[in-house]
Amino acid sequence: MTVSVPRDETSASMSTVMALAAVGAALVAIFGEAGSFSTVTVGFALVSLLPWAVEAGGVRLPMWLVALLTLGPAAVIVLADRNPGGMFLALIAVVSIVHRAGPALMAAALGVSAALIVGLAILKDTAHETGMVYFLGGIGVAWLAGMMLRRQATLMEELRAAHERQARHAAAGERTRIAREVHDVVAHSLTITMLHVAGARRAMTTDPDGAAAALQRAETVGRESLESIRQAVGLLRADTTTGDGPESGVSGQEASDRDESNIAMAPMPGLSDIPALVEQYREAGLSMTADLRLDGIDTDPATGLAAFRVVQEALSNVLQYAPDARVDLDVRSESDGSVLRITAENPTDGPTTRSGESAGGVAGTSTGVADPRGEARSGLGLLGMSERVRATGGTVEAGATSARTWRVDAALPVRPSSVRASPGRPSPAQPSPARPFTVDA
Repeated sequence: MTVSVPRDETSASMSTVMALAAVGAALVAIFGEAGSFSTVTVGFALVSLLPWAVEAGGVRLPMWLVALLTLGPAAVIVLADRNPGGMFLALIAVVSIVHRAGPALMAAALGVSAALIVGLAILKDTAHETGMVYFLGGIGVAWLAGMMLRRQATLMEELRAAHERQARHAAAGERTRIAREVHDVVAHSLTITMLHVAGARRAMTTDPDGAAAALQRAETVGRESLESIRQAVGLLRADTTTGDGPESGVSGQEASDRDESNIAMAPMPGLSDIPALVEQYREAGLSMTADLRLDGIDTDPATGLAAFRVVQEALSNVLQYAPDARVDLDVRSESDGSVLRITAENPTDGPTTRSGESAGGVAGTSTGVADPRGEARSGLGLLGMSERVRATGGTVEAGATSARTWRVDAALPVRPSSVRASPGRPSPAQPSPARPFTVDA
């Protein structure tokens, strides 16, 4: 788990630490050696504590003002009172200035601090008793400490920026997943619904009963698509709505209603739903031969959903762009049972475009679909299908063949499911007894 420390809290903690260090330095200056307790030292030591007290209280002072209010009193204590203990106040100031200030002020602080101890050595005519060598080394240590704090602050800023980028990428990925799910559902349902409505319109006068049946099927598909969209959006956003309560802005009643709604939602489709999907397309007028050999295939929900969407997208493209073509659909596991193979192939009589598209769909390396009417289309469905299959660790190819057919060939790794089936709905690991399922219409 990653814990992010708020910026204000980090700054307040550092200001408090620096204030405590300044208090310690002032006490050393006042009581450090015999004769150091004087009015000048006590007065200016207290003055040097003012900026630290203000910043510890949450007020951020300009660094030039901090340097003036800390190095100035230290200079008076060292040079006017000839008290080397004032150098400790200067060292604390150097740490803070190197940590927060620009290069110019940083260099000035280092130069002033070195000049103070050298000046005191000259005034007392001795370098040993003033501890000049030790204080010059202390200035180097203070500079190093300030640079370490500066580097830490830079790393924390970079970490915050990385967290923000990660959050933006996660949000974009979530929007993409939702858009992909909604596209799959809407494209499928609208294609079938429009074909039923068109058939009902043509049969309105000659076969009223048939027209009514087609409209009823269109209504059923529309209702199912609305529920599927609700499921897709609800399940994809489930990981972002784990906090209920005052902090999350969700009332108890709203959380309860949402939980009941989530419980009522059926699972996302999987392998066991493919036969019903094939039957829907057959009833919509798509001519196909379907060989579904799903007995004994145990997949996790993600792979089952990906397999369902691959079949759905392949049939939807054929029905939309080559409705008179006959489709050969084959879904089965390979001999060793580790790969689920899905192939859908149909003849194409439309012209082939430069990138390999024809009336049947989109090539695996392309993002456009050739419409028989000559209009360029975006091909987001097959692009989403490719992304979904890759997310499961599988591969997919879609494109025209030398035999003037359009072929979709997907291979998905079979991973055992660890999710128990919901009541009243068969599990992907327990397909309905109607396997193998074959449609020849």
